[in-house]
Amino acid sequence: MNLIIRFVLIITLCICYKYIPVFEPKGINYILSILCLGFIGFEFKKLWNSLSISESKKNKIQKIVYFSLIIIVLMSLILTIHKEYPAGNIRFVRGFIILITIGVGGKIVGIISKSSVNTYIKNLLLITYSTISFIAVIEIILMFISLSHGSGEAFSGKIWGNRYWNPINKYGFRDEEAKNGKRNVFFVGDSFTAGWGVKKIEDRFGEVAAEELKKQGKSINEINLGRYGADTRLEYHVFENFIKKTQIKPKHIVLQYFVNDMDNLMPSIKKCVEPPIKTPTWKKIGIEGSFLVNYIYNIYPTQSKSNLPKECDYSEKLKLVYLTDSIWIQEENQLNKFKNYCLKNNIKMTVVFFPFMEDLKLAKKLGIEKRIDIFCKKNNIDLLDVTELITKIPREKRQASSVDSHASSEVHQIVGEKIASIIKL
Repeated sequence: MNLIIRFVLIITLCICYKYIPVFEPKGINYILSILCLGFIGFEFKKLWNSLSISESKKNKIQKIVYFSLIIIVLMSLILTIHKEYPAGNIRFVRGFIILITIGVGGKIVGIISKSSVNTYIKNLLLITYSTISFIAVIEIILMFISLSHGSGEAFSGKIWGNRYWNPINKYGFRDEEAKNGKRNVFFVGDSFTAGWGVKKIEDRFGEVAAEELKKQGKSINEINLGRYGADTRLEYHVFENFIKKTQIKPKHIVLQYFVNDMDNLMPSIKKCVEPPIKTPTWKKIGIEGSFLVNYIYNIYPTQSKSNLPKECDYSEKLKLVYLTDSIWIQEENQLNKFKNYCLKNNIKMTVVFFPFMEDLKLAKKLGIEKRIDIFCKKNNIDLLDVTELITKIPREKRQASSVDSHASSEVHQIVGEKIASIIKL
């Protein structure tokens, strides 16, 4: 009866401690939290001493408890140590901690295996330990696996960016330091121009075009002004700002256009706004705390069912944007800035249009290709529609990866060779 009373007292104290602000810097709550912890420890000690078991068993249990506490501390470090820097050198520390945790777990298994515990329980424990150890090794391996990814939350994508997103020049572009030349060709655009998904900058369409022209004895000075996530408005700002800072002026501008360049012009539709979905704590800890869980979650994302009407679908909203004249005029005004600059400075301009890599026909269905084609024909601008060049390439070869719909190196090669035949300086 005495043991039951002590056990109930410990549980009661733990519950009280949970609702007392532990980190209160001053006041009675801080004192109560310390006293509460003291009582919990004291009662645990009394409960332990009152157990009628042999000293050898007590020693074994104490070792198991100590090792278990060590594992809890190590697991806490494993789940939190890399949240801010999943692609940094801290991964080596984390991997080492995981190995130590496996070793400590082995100690516990060893102690229990030498005890008089039922053989069935011992075998079950051994199988569980072996499975967890195997998963832990996979976790370590995935800490160093890079995969070009469309999701900014994927650790494998962050590792890819840390490993391949270089060099970065002093102006923030993924390119060598800009130098002035007699035949400057500016490649302006978003992540397609910057080459997300392409491991080496030499494999981007801009560099491929420059290399192709060099083979023909028509060398150019290729300057890449690709900016990840940029729309047409930002692209012109980047272009204009670069010229002001460097005083380097182009002889030819290759403006890369992607179908989502008008996303910022999408009208806000109240009925299309979904309430934020709160991720359960256990799920959030798994996604943010484990490379394995994060990898699986981002490779096989869960498809959330939306109750929103059909017109709230992204492709439908994109179609609305391109088919609405008043909205398209705003985008055309941004394109006209490039056109007017070229007319004023007697510069040749080429527009390179990239469709959705996962669905080459979607841009045509939404009326995007038609808008760009009309704009280029009206202003006597060369248009290179990438869709026509890659129709025979299967999806898995034209995408950067299975989870990244940016253009692959193979697509960049084809586009670069075609651009080389257009540039005339």
